[in-house]
Amino acid sequence: MQWEEIGALLGMLAAVLGVLVLAWLFTRYLAGHAPGLGGFLPGKSGKLRLLERLPLGREQSLVMVRAGETVFLLGVTGREISLLRELSAEEAEAWDSAAQTASPVAGAEAPIPFRDALREVLKQRKK
Repeated sequence: MQWEEIGALLGMLAAVLGVLVLAWLFTRYLAGHAPGLGGFLPGKSGKLRLLERLPLGREQSLVMVRAGETVFLLGVTGREISLLRELSAEEAEAWDSAAQTASPVAGAEAPIPFRDALREVLKQRKK
């Protein structure tokens, strides 16, 4: 009777370990083949792309995302993602061209980097 209980216990242990191994293998498979991650990985072409991320605090950040032809400015916290602004086509094009050029054109019409613009706004709000 004692050997039957030990055998049943070992059988249950083997079943639990088998389920854990299969779950691990399945998550590894999904991580490599998930279609939603294509735009966020470097070198991949997708309709959803992360353009820039600016950390503001421990769990807060500003995120610029391109979804198709539309660019969104999102506020991301540990609890929610909120749409702060949808950029117009002209604003998105100006921001995108400024972000792609390594050295922006000097002059009065040269767009300032996103991080500098945000710092200016935050300084004005503190005053």
